[in-house]
Amino acid sequence: MKIPKKYWQIAKRLSTAQLQREDDDSDIINEADLFNIDIGKRGRNCFLGYYSLEGLKLVFEKYGVIDDLKKIGFNKIIYDLDTADPYLHRLTLYNQHKTPRDMLVEIVLKKQSIIIDMPFENALNGKSFETLAIEWMGMQNPYSQFTRKRPQLPGQKYPGLGLASKAVELLMIMCWRLNLAGLINTPDHYHNAYVYSRIFFYLNPLYQARLSALVRDLKKYPLDMIAWAIEWGAVYDQVQNKPLEWFVGKQIVPFNEQLKKLFNSKEYKQYVKENMSKLKYTLDKEKYYNIVKERKTR
Repeated sequence: MKIPKKYWQIAKRLSTAQLQREDDDSDIINEADLFNIDIGKRGRNCFLGYYSLEGLKLVFEKYGVIDDLKKIGFNKIIYDLDTADPYLHRLTLYNQHKTPRDMLVEIVLKKQSIIIDMPFENALNGKSFETLAIEWMGMQNPYSQFTRKRPQLPGQKYPGLGLASKAVELLMIMCWRLNLAGLINTPDHYHNAYVYSRIFFYLNPLYQARLSALVRDLKKYPLDMIAWAIEWGAVYDQVQNKPLEWFVGKQIVPFNEQLKKLFNSKEYKQYVKENMSKLKYTLDKEKYYNIVKERKTR
């Protein structure tokens, strides 16, 4: 995923003062604070120790998120910013009413240090980098229903808003603005990992090999079928001769130049390739369709 040029143009036009503006234009952080942010020590009511609520509203307006929501039919957006936990910040968007039934977007982020630990010799092993981690990100249309074209996926209660790509792009811009080394995601389902894998790398290259092998071996099946088959134990690890248990690990979009070189290095790619060759997955269609049939009769 490449951030659109127009987004970078917007980012460079938005000043620190604009993004930290309060209703009364007071309590502005100086530009020098940008590289000394520590949301664990700041007692500020700022998202990630940087963005004011007014600044976040400006971001959603300038990048077209509000227009996107209006096109779907949401004309009165209510914002809720929770920075009570100094290490874990939450931003929630509602439609008209601040109730769970009207929730459209919920994003929970934190700053997180990662330590590189590759299973091969690398100069970065043991080094620490500060990143922006997605603890949770949910975007949904609570008034819509799933269809054949947009089937339900594991973990979904309602259909999505179609804004996932834009959300990740904006989070990448946040990383750039906060001078962080990368964006971290920890997908808890196959479909999340698959979609994010276009730009994210697993910190553990063995997990990258497993995901790549799954994509290779199950490519003839639709995404929703694979996702549910894994959820129901209908995808088999032929090497271990047992149903696949989903592996939860961190993925990263690197911004730091050293990290970029690492995840694009021949050593990382070779390790993934070699371990992919040792893996084999199959989907038990009979088991899958029996479960589908059982669920329909409930």
